[in-house]
Amino acid sequence: MANDDEQPAWEVEEPTDSPPAPCVVLEACCDSRESVRNAVKGGASRVEICARSSLHVGGLTPSPTLVRAALAEAADVVALVRVRSGDFVYTEEELRDMVAEVQALRSVGCRGFALGCLGADGSIDEAATSTLIEAAGKDAVICFHRASDEVLRRAKDLRAVDRVASALERLGCARVLSSGGAATARGGRSTLWALQKACGRRRIAVVVAGGVSEANAGLLVRDTGCTQLHAATALTNEVARAAPTSLFFATERVVSADRVASLNAALAAAAALNEAQATTARVVGDASAPVERWWWQGIF
Repeated sequence: MANDDEQPAWEVEEPTDSPPAPCVVLEACCDSRESVRNAVKGGASRVEICARSSLHVGGLTPSPTLVRAALAEAADVVALVRVRSGDFVYTEEELRDMVAEVQALRSVGCRGFALGCLGADGSIDEAATSTLIEAAGKDAVICFHRASDEVLRRAKDLRAVDRVASALERLGCARVLSSGGAATARGGRSTLWALQKACGRRRIAVVVAGGVSEANAGLLVRDTGCTQLHAATALTNEVARAAPTSLFFATERVVSADRVASLNAALAAAAALNEAQATTARVVGDASAPVERWWWQGIF
């Protein structure tokens, strides 16, 4: 292993043809039809739909009625499959419940699902996850949700990140939602960079999540190489659901079309700048080195 003062070796690869334009996607996390409608109006490319008023616990499986409404408003809808809050280690009973939820959502036309299960050791439970994927059907588009971050927060080197990508490939996932194993995507940029490289070789898209906002979109795109972002709180405004004098006064976070449009514009600008400045490179050396030692700003 190289000394801490040594940079890992890398070499520039000469492109053999023109690279494809980056796929720029803003995925808006919504928990109501109103939020979905506003997300689409603001230009969100994709919507992840969760149960109403569940975003404070990270989202739960939405009802078929809400999913049907979302499908009527948006062209690309992903339904979260999560039977409860907390960790992603599920009992057999909980797994059966989620299979039933997937089947119910599929019956109303849903073909996009964000799901995932972990084992007690913190690794991806491929058997349990495959059970959910089989219920979703062969024509479903699967995103492994932020259960990935429980795995990635334990990843210490490139091999560990690559093992995560390999598991996702075996499962047939099209995307993975991640903050790089950190509390926020800003803090997990180095791991996100490594994950993007590992998943990119397998044609799996990395969707950056966790505190994504207009203010940090440029930083996240530049430092991770990812051009798909998932945002929730940053897209919302607080809306009163009763008069202040009511015994049942409450507020609800609702997606704002203006906030979506602003973040969408920031993402597009960042992706264009990153494409213009990026260097195609291949890192060579000790794959057991810590991820942070392999992450060099500007080398994508």
